[in-house]
Amino acid sequence: MAVKGFLAATYHVIRKDIVAELRTRQLTTTATVFGLLVVLTFAFSFVKTFADPRIVGRGALWIAFVFAGTVGVSETMAIEDENDALTGLLLAPVDRSAVYIGKVLSTTMFVLAVDLVTLGAAVVLLGYPIAAEMLLPLIGVLAVAAFGFSAVGVVVATLTVRSGLGQLAIPILLVPLVVPVLLSGVELTAALASGAPTGGWLRVLAAYAGILFLAGLATFEFVVEE
Repeated sequence: MAVKGFLAATYHVIRKDIVAELRTRQLTTTATVFGLLVVLTFAFSFVKTFADPRIVGRGALWIAFVFAGTVGVSETMAIEDENDALTGLLLAPVDRSAVYIGKVLSTTMFVLAVDLVTLGAAVVLLGYPIAAEMLLPLIGVLAVAAFGFSAVGVVVATLTVRSGLGQLAIPILLVPLVVPVLLSGVELTAALASGAPTGGWLRVLAAYAGILFLAGLATFEFVVEE
């Protein structure tokens, strides 16, 4: 029964975020614009410089991932900060771990959606070649990376909101923590394109994303305390 209540609370947090985003489209629109701006900048600056579009494509993809992800996490908590909605959410008689997991999963979905749009833009604007057999593994890599990014991003964004540091502190605190995610993603994208083994970097990405999630699960209770 307790597990059922925990899962129900997690589901309702995810549903609340999705419904709120469908009504405003504030998060996905802002993050998508940032991602597309990065791709456009690469298209005008580097396409004629590099002979191999795969280098430009994966560079644009993962830089856009960090920029759009940071904007997405910031917007998520900015929405919760409006009218002190986060406090209202925390007053609900549910385990705060369920709130954290729900926020991580909903943010993961938003970040992944923006990544897929950015990937499509990289294919169209940069001529980034993606073989059919590479597409699903690449989406899987983006999903794991988005999960790890969101796991630490929710904690960092909540910390800045609760402490009054403001959104400008989010990239300063967040980006250094996701460097291993970024490096793993770049290496895995290159390996998928060249057919090289991916096992080592995939284990690094999955393990680090798991560590970020467990660390966030352990600290979220303390972060949200006044």
